[in-house]
Amino acid sequence: MTTADALRLAINVLRDCAESGRMPCGIELDANAMALHVEAAETLNEALEALRGHE
Repeated sequence: MTTADALRLAINVLRDCAESGRMPCGIELDANAMALHVEAAETLNEALEALRGHE
């Protein structure tokens, strides 16, 4: 597994949580938490894009 793979997995988990409104453990997320997950996924996606030039 590479750093890029780990980032992709983290992005997918964050997006899944935001879309479903639940954490993987089943805890419900409110609208603010869902928005935070979307923002975090976008930030990690930007990091992934920057990493592509260095792998």
